[in-house]
Amino acid sequence: MSLKTAFKAFYKAFKDPIKGQQFVDDKQPKQVETNDATHLRLLSYLQQTGRLIDFLKEDISSYTDTQVGSAVRKIHQDCRQVLEDLVTIRPLKDENEGATVQVPKGYNPSEIKIIGKVKGEPPFSGILIHRGWKAHKRSLPKRVGEQTIDVISPAEIEIK
Repeated sequence: MSLKTAFKAFYKAFKDPIKGQQFVDDKQPKQVETNDATHLRLLSYLQQTGRLIDFLKEDISSYTDTQVGSAVRKIHQDCRQVLEDLVTIRPLKDENEGATVQVPKGYNPSEIKIIGKVKGEPPFSGILIHRGWKAHKRSLPKRVGEQTIDVISPAEIEIK
């Protein structure tokens, strides 16, 4: 390990003592290799329904706020419906952002990210900055046929 890498590791452990302790205890979550491309299929559905990628990849700097606003309303509506139909995403915390919340001892670090001046051990009391999101239903249709996994949306060519 280089000195630069060691300083980076120290800084990260200093910012997040719980993850630092997990690293020291070698209890870090193991990453599972997979060829699952469900994330790309979801992106494909968002593109098919709401043209999300087209919008995100387009340079919108030359359009007025009014023009962008009217385009975004339809994209937002269509993509929101796709997410609700296929994934059903719900907040992790019921409290409103800005509310004081308690972080219990033994909390799940994949569900709660502690930021700020962390001292000592949980339980902690803090301000909810973001409620978080969790998938409650996953009903993404299975991939059909021998399509290429990394093609999100095929090129469309009209023959006249």
